[in-house]
Amino acid sequence: MTRRRKRSAIILAAGYSRRMQRFKPLLPLGGQTVLERVVSLHRSIGVTDIRVVTGFRSEAIRSALTSLPVIVIHNPVHDTGMFSSVRAGVGTLPEDISSFFVHPVDIPLVRPHTLAALMDAFDENPSPVVYPVFDDTRGHPPLIHGEMKTAILSHSGNGGLRNLLSRFDSSAREVQVADEGVLLDLDTPDDFQRLSTRLEDSAILNPAECRVLMKKVCMLPETVIDHCRQVARVAEVLARAVNGSGRAIDASLVQSAAQVHDLARLERNHAAVGADLLDAMGYPAMSAIVAVHMDIDVSADSPIDEAQIVHLADKLVAGNTVVNLLLRFEAKEKKYGRDPKALAKIRQLRRSAFCIQKKIEQALGNTIPIILTEAGIIDGSRPCKTP
Repeated sequence: MTRRRKRSAIILAAGYSRRMQRFKPLLPLGGQTVLERVVSLHRSIGVTDIRVVTGFRSEAIRSALTSLPVIVIHNPVHDTGMFSSVRAGVGTLPEDISSFFVHPVDIPLVRPHTLAALMDAFDENPSPVVYPVFDDTRGHPPLIHGEMKTAILSHSGNGGLRNLLSRFDSSAREVQVADEGVLLDLDTPDDFQRLSTRLEDSAILNPAECRVLMKKVCMLPETVIDHCRQVARVAEVLARAVNGSGRAIDASLVQSAAQVHDLARLERNHAAVGADLLDAMGYPAMSAIVAVHMDIDVSADSPIDEAQIVHLADKLVAGNTVVNLLLRFEAKEKKYGRDPKALAKIRQLRRSAFCIQKKIEQALGNTIPIILTEAGIIDGSRPCKTP
C-alpha cells in the first residue's frame, strides 16, 4: 500500500432514529445539531472532503447543510441496513484518496485530537484500518485505507462493515486514546441526556479518561500513577474545603488536573511537556495548571486558585505519602546545600508553597493537617512522615 495524504470523511446519517423517537442528525447538542457537530469535528482537523450519506428525511438534512461545504449523497436503499450507506459513500470517493473516516452521525463527542492521532498513526504506517481504542475497546470512527474501497464495494454486506474489516485484523492498527467519546453513541433519549451532561463537562478529562491517559496512552509506571492519585485526593479535599469557606474553586478541574499532573514525568522539563500535550488535546484549563505544578509565582494577596491548590498538594505528597512540608524542604536544602543555584531555587519553591498554605489555612481557620485528618487522608494520631 502506498502512502498518500488526501483524506475524506463519510458521515452516515441515513437511519430512521427509531429508538431515539426523534431524528438524531438534527437534534440540538451544545449549540449545534448533532450532524453539524460531526461535520465541524472533521473540518477542524483539516478534512475538506466530507460526504454525508442520507436516507430518511434526506431533504431536511440537505437543507440543514446548505451553509456547509459538504457533499450530500442520497442512499435510496438505506432501509436495507447501514452497510448500504457505507457502500453509497465509498462509491463516490475520489480515485486518489489515501484514507477515509467512516463516522456514524450518532457518535458526536469524539475529540479532534483523537482523529489527529489516527491520521498520524496512518502516516507512520498506512495500515488497512486504524482504530481508536478507549480502555482496550475499539470505538469510532475507524480510519480506512483508500485501497480498501474495492473490498468494501464488492462485499456482500453480510455482517456489515465490521465483519469485512475483521478480515484485516492481523494488519490493522489500534491507537489508544484518552477519549471516551469514541464509545458514546446516541441511540435513546437516555443516551441523549447522558451525552448532553458529558458535553457540559467537556473542558476536563473525566476520571476514566485520566486513568487511560496515564496508564495506556502515556504508559507510566504505577509509582507515578499512585503519586498522582494521592495528589488528586489531597487537592480535591483542599479545593472543596476552600469552596466551603465561600471561595469559587472548580474542584472537578482541580481533581482532573492533579490526576494527570505528571503525565510527561518520563520526559525532560515534564511540566511544560505535559502542559503542551493537554493543550493539544483540547484541555487548556488543565494545561495551565499542569504547567505550574512544579514552579509557580504567587503573592500573599493573590486569590487562591486551582493551580495553587494542585501545586501545594504536589508538594505535600512524596511518592504516595503525605509528608511534613517543612521537613520536606529542610531535607532538600540539606541535600543540595552545596549548590547555590539549586539552594536558591529550593528556597523560592518553599516560599511559594508556604504562601499558598498560609492563605488556605487563613481562609479555613484551620490547619491543613487537621483538614486532611478529618478527610481520612492522614492519621491524626501520627505525625506526617519525613520524606
